[in-house]
Amino acid sequence: MSALELRGIVKRFGEVAAVDGVTLSVRAGEVLAVVGENGAGKTTLVGVACGLYRADAGTVRVLGRELPPGDPRAAIEAGLGAVHQHFMLVPPLRVWENVVLGREPRRLFALDSARARREVAESAERSGLSLDVDARVEGLSVAAQQRVEIVKQLWRGARVLILDEPTSVLAPGEIDELLRTVRALAAGGRGVMFISHKLREVLAVADRIAVLRRGRLVQVTAASEASAVQLAEAVMSASEDWSSTPTSTPTPSSSSLPRLLVRDLHCDDARGRPALRGLSFRVEAGEVLGIAGVDGNGQSELAEVLTGLRRPRGVLQLDGQQGLGPRGWARNPGAARKSGIVHLPEDRHGRALCLPLTLEENLSLGWQARAPYARAALIDRPGRRRKAEELMAEFRVHPPAPLARAGDLSGGNQQKLVAARELRGGPQPRVVVAAHPTRGLDVGAARLVHAALRSAAAGGAAVLLISLDLDELRAAADRILVLYDGRAAGEAPPTASDESLGRLMLGQAA
Repeated sequence: MSALELRGIVKRFGEVAAVDGVTLSVRAGEVLAVVGENGAGKTTLVGVACGLYRADAGTVRVLGRELPPGDPRAAIEAGLGAVHQHFMLVPPLRVWENVVLGREPRRLFALDSARARREVAESAERSGLSLDVDARVEGLSVAAQQRVEIVKQLWRGARVLILDEPTSVLAPGEIDELLRTVRALAAGGRGVMFISHKLREVLAVADRIAVLRRGRLVQVTAASEASAVQLAEAVMSASEDWSSTPTSTPTPSSSSLPRLLVRDLHCDDARGRPALRGLSFRVEAGEVLGIAGVDGNGQSELAEVLTGLRRPRGVLQLDGQQGLGPRGWARNPGAARKSGIVHLPEDRHGRALCLPLTLEENLSLGWQARAPYARAALIDRPGRRRKAEELMAEFRVHPPAPLARAGDLSGGNQQKLVAARELRGGPQPRVVVAAHPTRGLDVGAARLVHAALRSAAAGGAAVLLISLDLDELRAAADRILVLYDGRAAGEAPPTASDESLGRLMLGQAA
């Protein structure tokens, strides 16, 4: 009997079949990895399995029990648990309070806190997940928060786990620990579906690997019989040529000044606590500087400072021009953009896209007052349409429909939309601040975004690539600066080992 069985699943959004006749099963004691290009249907398939979407056709069975369509509670009660990429935790609450939230043990009519705390601690211990159940979640590392999410599902009786991009916010050592945890969960008899774009990790943890393409299942193979090259070829559509990439003619700097200078930078986070503590570095025109570090060590605040979203103390210079002060280029986002700074933000929904607007309208945001999007004070609708079609074709946004709503795209295609607008939608930038620009992108799309970043650098931009993925930094950066506790912990070449970078990321000497 399969732990999870999806049979003949079809899910349409309008005329688009996001999932088209997929039959797939996860056995008890097995790790099944699911990979695919952006828009392949992975997220929709998970949504159908968890009851978040009602399938148009097909059935879902958990441990032999057929689930009613579109019923998340029935999926949970049957033993299916999902750990999503964006954690669903309440930061001010303690670990045990988050785990039992909504299903609190009762004694008479009151919360039985002693029992709840004891059961959560026992669940964590049985699964080999180290947790301080009395710690407040807001004080935990990202890796520890992820363990809380897993323990929450196990405490609620999950015998089948779906992990959605579980390594995207972890440091190298934490990734290895998670992969060991996943294997241990499978060894304990649970079925695990592991959704990821990182083929190396998939090959390391999975028993079988399923490939989705454009809503259809195209391949299921044993991990022992697969390779990263073969999987990458299966993931990408045969009709797509990813070898053609955006190019630009290098524009050497005529100035001895660095394009971007940061010296003794200080700022607080959203709660008023120190986030950057005297950070200094420089980036030359034509250079890609990778910013590494465990999540929460000042990367987000650095991106916000450079793009005018957060007020710092210290020195910021762009080609020698002061960035701070009432007339500085970093005084607000509009001034930063006018000075040639473009931003691929970490939060694409909150900071980059207006989901109810069309793709065409979103691609013009920030550039809407200039050609080809406008003519004098009026919208140039034909010019905007042509530019939108050009950008969507260049960045392989699917579906390539200018009047489609941005909210209807998959997460990966939304990310490609943002990259297209910021990197190719306007004039040549002077500085590019790219925060996790390929998170959620498939292999081919990530390669295309990296090429666009390199193209911006070739055109004379200073590029800051902020990423938690060391492979991404190695692929695109000229050098890597590691942040720890808001300071520069050290600098390394892209050839540096995971071990040496990992030590810097944990605040240890290289």
